[in-house]
Amino acid sequence: MQRLVRPLRHAEEMLSLLTALALGVNQLAVGQVVPPLNIHDAAGQASAFKPAARGLTLLNFWATWCPPCREELPRLLAAQHPGKLKVVAVNVGQSPDGVLKFWHQQKLEKLPLAFARSGDLNAWPLPGLPTSVLLDASGRVRAVRFGPVSEAELAGWGK
Repeated sequence: MQRLVRPLRHAEEMLSLLTALALGVNQLAVGQVVPPLNIHDAAGQASAFKPAARGLTLLNFWATWCPPCREELPRLLAAQHPGKLKVVAVNVGQSPDGVLKFWHQQKLEKLPLAFARSGDLNAWPLPGLPTSVLLDASGRVRAVRFGPVSEAELAGWGK
């Protein structure tokens, strides 16, 4: 699967991308097996992430302070297809209390939510937020997307 490219729509996206490029951040490569990732639930309980046994898993790294992140969350919720596409929204570096308040206000309770601390992401070269990583059941990267995911991309991944 090829890497998707589109114009940047938000100043925050541009700033994050320029920062990542200046720091020499590499991205995950299509076909690569992802490195281990510890994620946490709202209570702080850690677990090792595992992709769905069937279909594809989309890990979406986001934060509440990021406008393009907030913009795409309803699309991610609508894109889930059991057995075909599982979406996990991974909040990066924020307190669960504030995130959960936002989550409930936006009526996103049916979208799986996890938390990653900065140290959890050392082996994950994320250029900025939002970043989405599409994985197959074996944990291989099928696509990487920096910036909001479009409805068309999600529809294609959910087939």
